[in-house]
Amino acid sequence: MPRPLRTRPALPSFLRLTLAILGLCACGPALAQYARSAPASCPQADYSRELPAIAPDPALVLKADHVALTREGISRLSGSVLVSQNGRQFLAPQVDYTDADRMLHVDSQSLFRDPSLIVKSQSLDYDLNTDQGVFNHASYTLIPVDGRGQSDRIEVAKAGWAILDQMSFTTCAPGAESWLLKADRMRLDQSTGMAYAHNAVLWFQHVPIVYLPYFQFPIDGNRHTGFLPPIVGQSTNTGFDLRAPLYLNLAPNYDLTLIPRYMSERGPQLGGRLRYLMPESRGTLFGEYLEYDQEAHTSRSYVNFSHEGLLGPRLGVEAQYAEVSDPNYFSDLGGNVNLTSTSFLAQGAKLTYAAPAAYTVTALVQGYEPVATTIDTGANPYKRLPQVNLDALSRNSYLDTRLGFQGQFTNFQRANSVEGQRLIAQPYLRWQEDHSAWYSAAQTDVSYTYYSLTGVGEGQQSQIQRLLPVSSAEGGLHFERITDSGKLQTLEPRLFYLYVPYHNQNQEPVFDSGQPDFDLPELFARNRYTGADRISDANQLTAAASTRLIDPDSGLAPVSASLGEIYRFSPPRVSLPGFSLPSVGSSGYIGSVEYPITQHWTANALAEFNSHLEGITRTELEFRYREPENGANGRRLDIAYRYFEGILQQADVAFSTPIVDRWRIAARMRYNLQADEIQDSFLGLEYQTCCWAVRGTYRRYISTTNGSSDSGVYFQLDLKGFSRIGTGFDDLLPATDPNAPIRGRGSSYSATY
Repeated sequence: MPRPLRTRPALPSFLRLTLAILGLCACGPALAQYARSAPASCPQADYSRELPAIAPDPALVLKADHVALTREGISRLSGSVLVSQNGRQFLAPQVDYTDADRMLHVDSQSLFRDPSLIVKSQSLDYDLNTDQGVFNHASYTLIPVDGRGQSDRIEVAKAGWAILDQMSFTTCAPGAESWLLKADRMRLDQSTGMAYAHNAVLWFQHVPIVYLPYFQFPIDGNRHTGFLPPIVGQSTNTGFDLRAPLYLNLAPNYDLTLIPRYMSERGPQLGGRLRYLMPESRGTLFGEYLEYDQEAHTSRSYVNFSHEGLLGPRLGVEAQYAEVSDPNYFSDLGGNVNLTSTSFLAQGAKLTYAAPAAYTVTALVQGYEPVATTIDTGANPYKRLPQVNLDALSRNSYLDTRLGFQGQFTNFQRANSVEGQRLIAQPYLRWQEDHSAWYSAAQTDVSYTYYSLTGVGEGQQSQIQRLLPVSSAEGGLHFERITDSGKLQTLEPRLFYLYVPYHNQNQEPVFDSGQPDFDLPELFARNRYTGADRISDANQLTAAASTRLIDPDSGLAPVSASLGEIYRFSPPRVSLPGFSLPSVGSSGYIGSVEYPITQHWTANALAEFNSHLEGITRTELEFRYREPENGANGRRLDIAYRYFEGILQQADVAFSTPIVDRWRIAARMRYNLQADEIQDSFLGLEYQTCCWAVRGTYRRYISTTNGSSDSGVYFQLDLKGFSRIGTGFDDLLPATDPNAPIRGRGSSYSATY
C-alpha cells in the first residue's frame, strides 16, 4: 500500500536558486525542438522595410548622386549611395571606394544588410574581394530570430560568420530592454546555425541574474545539441524537484534527450528519451532509473518503448512495451494525473498484412503489467499469446451482394485462472444499396466459436462449441433543404433491425467480453457486449435521426443533433457476470447536441433518458467560452458536468482571463460530487509583456488509486524567443480548440518529456 504522505524541511532558498541557475547556465541550443519559448511580439526596428530584396548577383553595383576622384585613386561617392554585391548591400550618405584593392570606407552612419543580418554602424571598413569587413559602434538585428542588440565592433565574413565584441542581445522592443544578454564576445555562425557567447551575463529588469562563462543558442530555428531549459518544482512526494535536460541532435532522423533529475526527498535520477524516424518506421524509447530512493530504500525504474512501421509494401508492425519497478512508482515520482490513474501498462506487438479491398491478416501478442495496488489479480486482463485475425471481403459484388469472412484464433493466459484457446469462424453475406435520397443494407452471419480450456472446475466442460446466426437490416433517408440564412440543413432518419436467437452461454469463459457505455454508436452495434465470449440474443429495432446545419463556404457542420432508442421485442437472456439485463420495450433515449450559442459560446450535450422520459440516467454537459476564438491568452471559460447514475458525478470548471493591464489569472477544479472531494485543482497567476512573462502555479491533485493527494508549487520565466525556464499552467487547462473534448490532459511539470 502507498505510504502516508509526510512533509520534510525543504532545501534552503539560496540552494534552490543556485541549482536553478546552474540548470539555466547551459540551456538554449535545442530550444527549437522541445522547449522553444513563444516568439516575441515586440515591434523591432527594421531599417530595410521599404527597400527592395537583395539580388545574389556577384557583379559589383555602385550608385550615387555624386562621384569625385582623388589623387590617391579613391572615389568618393556621396548623396544616396548604394553598394551591392553577392547578396549584401550598403546604404550611406558618403562612401570612399578604392578601386585598386576594392575597399569600402565609411566614416558616417551607414546601413548594411544581408538575408540574415542588418547592421547600422557609425563607421566601417569592408573588403569587397573577400566579402569581409568591420563595423564600429553598431546596432544589429538578427532576422531569423527577430532579435537585436548593440556591439562596439562587428566583424562579418563571406563564410557566413560574424564576431561581435562587447555586445548585447534581446528580443524586446527598442528602449524597453526588460531582459538583456551581455557578453564580451559572441560568434554568429550561419553554417552551424548557432550563436556562441563568452563571459555573458543575463540581466532581467536591470538586475544581473545569471553569469554564463560560455553560452550557445540557435539562430536558425532548427534543432541543435545542447541543454534545454531546466524544470524546477516543489511537490509533497518529491520535495524540491529539478530537471536539466540535455538534448543530443544525433542525426536529422533521430535524437536523444538525457534528463538528469534531482529530488530532495528521493535522490538523483537519470532519464532519457530516444526518438527515431526512418523512411518507413518511427518510434520512441523512454526510460528513468533511480538507483536508490531515499524514501523507499530501493532502486526504482520505468521504461516505455513504442514502434510502428512497415516491413514491406503490405506488412506493417506495431510494438508497445512498458514496465515499471513497482506499483507505487507513478504516484511517488510521476506527478502526472494520467499516469497515476493508470491501472495497467501495455506490452505487446502486432503484425498486419493487408491486401487492398480483399483481406487483412493481423497477428499479435499482448500482455499487461498491473500498476494499481488496489486491483485484485483476478481482475487483470488476459494475455493473448498469440491472437490471429482474418478479415476478408470479396472484391466485386453480385446483385449488390458481397461475401465476407471474419476469423480469429486466440490463446488466453492468466495465472490462477481458466485458460485456453478460442477459435472463431464467421462467414457472412452483405447486401447494400446507396443512393442520394436513401440507402438500405442487410447482413447475415453464421458465427461459430470453439473453446479448448484448461484449469476448469469439476463438472465443467473443457471443450465448448457455439453456433449462432446473426441477422441485421437497416435503411435510411436523406433530406436536405436550404435555410433562410443560406445554410444547408440535413435530416437523416434511420432504422436498424437486429435478430440473434438465444443460446445458453453460461458455460463459456469470460476472456475479453465486457459491456460498453450506452451511446449513439451502440444503437447500431450487432452485439450488446464487447469481445466474443458473449453474443447477446436480440430481437430489436433501433430508430434514430440526426440533423446537421452545414456552412456552404467552409463545409463544416457546427450545429448537429442526434436522437435514438432501441425497442426490444423480447428481453435479452444472455448475461455477463456483474452486469444486469435490459428489459423488454424501450431501452431509453440517447441524444446529443453540438451548438455554437454565439460567436464565443459553444455548447455540447449528451443525455440518456429512461424509457418513460421521467429521469436522466446519464448526462454530459459542456460549455465553452473563447474570446478571441481559439485564443490561448484571451478570455476562456470551460464548464462541464458529468453524471452516470450510481457510478459518476463530476463537475469541472476552468477559466483563464486577463485581469488588469498585463496580468492574467487561471484556475481549474475537478470535483467528485459523489465522494465530495476535489480530484484536481490549481491556481495560476501570470504577468506578460511582449518579450517576457512570469508565471506561478499552485496545484493539488489526487495522485494514487487509494485517494492520497500531492501538491506542488511551480514557477516559469519566459524570455520570449530566447528561453523558457520552469513550468507554467497552460498545459493544465482544457484544450483551447472548442471542438476538442473538455477532458483535461492533467499533465504537470513532470509530464514535459
